[in-house]
Amino acid sequence: MYNGLDRVVSAREARGISLTVRELLTLRELDGVELIAGAGGLDRPIRSVNVMEAPDIARWLRGGELLLSTGYQFRDQPEDFEDLVMALHGAGAAALGFKGRFLHEFPPHARDLAEWLGLPIISLPLELPYSDIIRIVILRTDEVENLRFSESVLRSFTQLVAEGGGAEGIVRNLMSFLNTEVCFLDTISGRCFCASEGSFSPVSSAREKKALLNRHYNERIGLGNTTYGYFIFKRCPQGNSWRIVLEHAKTAMLFSFQRDIAARQVEARYRDEFVQDLITHNIRYREELLNRGLQFGWDLSGSVRCVIFDIDDYKRHFGRPMSRAEARELEEARQRIYALCKQEMRSVFREGPYSAMSDFIVFLTTPGRAENFGARLRGVFESIRKKVRSWTDFTVTVGCGDEKPDFMGCEESYEEARKAIEMMRPSCGGDALYFWEELGILTVLAPLVGSREARNFCLRRLGALRSRETYAELFDTLQVLVRCGWNLREAARELRIHYNTVRYRYERICELAGDLSGPEARLEMAVALGLCRLDPELLA
Repeated sequence: MYNGLDRVVSAREARGISLTVRELLTLRELDGVELIAGAGGLDRPIRSVNVMEAPDIARWLRGGELLLSTGYQFRDQPEDFEDLVMALHGAGAAALGFKGRFLHEFPPHARDLAEWLGLPIISLPLELPYSDIIRIVILRTDEVENLRFSESVLRSFTQLVAEGGGAEGIVRNLMSFLNTEVCFLDTISGRCFCASEGSFSPVSSAREKKALLNRHYNERIGLGNTTYGYFIFKRCPQGNSWRIVLEHAKTAMLFSFQRDIAARQVEARYRDEFVQDLITHNIRYREELLNRGLQFGWDLSGSVRCVIFDIDDYKRHFGRPMSRAEARELEEARQRIYALCKQEMRSVFREGPYSAMSDFIVFLTTPGRAENFGARLRGVFESIRKKVRSWTDFTVTVGCGDEKPDFMGCEESYEEARKAIEMMRPSCGGDALYFWEELGILTVLAPLVGSREARNFCLRRLGALRSRETYAELFDTLQVLVRCGWNLREAARELRIHYNTVRYRYERICELAGDLSGPEARLEMAVALGLCRLDPELLA
C-alpha cells in the first residue's frame, strides 16, 4: 500500500532530465552536424548552450553546457585544446561544438583525449549561424524537459494509484510538486482530504462548500455530468509546469475513483439483487438467505425491520427540461444523501443489508440487537434531517415497518414502511418519520381513501361542522378529544385552555354532529377523522 512520498520523483529530480547529445545529433534542423569524438558521452544531458572564445571558460561552467567555439583563441597554439578538453570534462560540460574557421581540423591529440574521456566533440557547418543553434537547442531542450518532466510526474502518480493510493496520497503527491497547500473536496462523500491539518476550513454544509470554492482557486474533477470533487489551492499555483502536474493529478484521481467505483458497483449489483430478492419474497429457503448474507458479512438470523429513506419531490425535477449542470447537481445531491444515510445508520445500528433505488434507499435492520430502537432511529433521522436540509435543497421522509421475527418475512415490513410514506406524506407532509405501528387505525382506513363511500361517510359525520365560522376551532378540539379518549380535562391540558371552554366546545360539537356519548358514535367520529387525516380534501 502506498503511504508517504518515499518513492515519488520530486520536481527538482524530474527537471534534471534534459535533451541529450545523442538526441541533439538527430535533429533535422541541425543537418550537417557530425560527431568528431567522445561517443561514450552521447547520453550527457544538455541543460544550456553558450558561446566561448576565452581559454579559461571552464571556470564559469555549472555543468551540462553545450559550448560553441571557432577555436580562434587556439589558432596559434592548437595543442592547448588538450587543456581545454580536460577542463571541460572536469567542469561537467555536455559537449563542445567546433567550427573549423580558424583551424582546418580539430587537433588530433585533443580529439583522442576527448574520445578517451567520453566528452563529445561536434563538428558544426560554417554556414550554420550560432543564433540558429542556440535557438534550436533551447527550444528542443525546453520541449524535451517538459516531456521528461511530464513522464516523471505521470510515473509517480501512476505508481501511487497502482499501489492502492487514494485521494489523500494523490493530494500529498500534488502538493510536493506545486509547493502550495492543496486539498481535495469529495462531493460524493462530502469529505475534505488535506495534505496538512488545519490548512483549510472544515466543510459541513452546502453553504460552506460554496464559500470554500469561491474563496480559493479550484479545479473540477469529473466525467460528463458527474462531479467527483474539486482540487482546491491555498494560492494559485505559479510557474510553467503546474498545469502538467495538475492534469496528471486529475487523471490519477479519476483512475482512483473509477477503480473504487468499479469495485463498489460489482458489490452493489450483487447486494441490490439480494436485497430486492428479500423485499419481493424471492428467497424460498432459509439456507439461501443465511448463506447469501454471509457473503456480505451479514448475520441474518435475527428479527428485522425495514426502514426507507425517501427523498421528497426528487422525481418532480425530471418533469421539466434540465441543463447538464442541473442534472449533475441533482445527481450529486442524491448520492450525497445516500452516503449520509449509510453513514448515520452504520454509526448507530449494526451493519446490515441496504439497497439504493432511484429516489429512496432501503435498510433492513435488526431491532432485537438494538435497545430502544425507536428512540435511536428518531435520533438518526433528526441528524440526517438537519444535514440534508443544510447541505441540499431537499428533505427526506422516513417510513419504518413493524418488526418481523425473521428475515424471511422482511417483505411485509418493507410494504409497511412504503405504505407509511405513501399514506402520510400527502396529508401530513414530508420531512418526517412515520412508524407503521403508530399509525393505528389509519393502516386499515388507507385503502378506503378516495372512495365515494368514504367521502359520504365523512360528510355525514363532519359536514355540519364545515359550514360554521368556528370550524377550525371545533375541528381541532374534536381531534384532541378523540386522541385523549374523550377525556375533557386531558384535552384542556393539551390545548392549554380552561376546562369549561373545552366543555362548551364539546357541547357545541354535539349540537352540530349529534350525540357523541355512545361508543358507536365515538368510533364513527374517530374513523371519519382518520379518513380526513389521510385525505384532507374529503370535506372540500
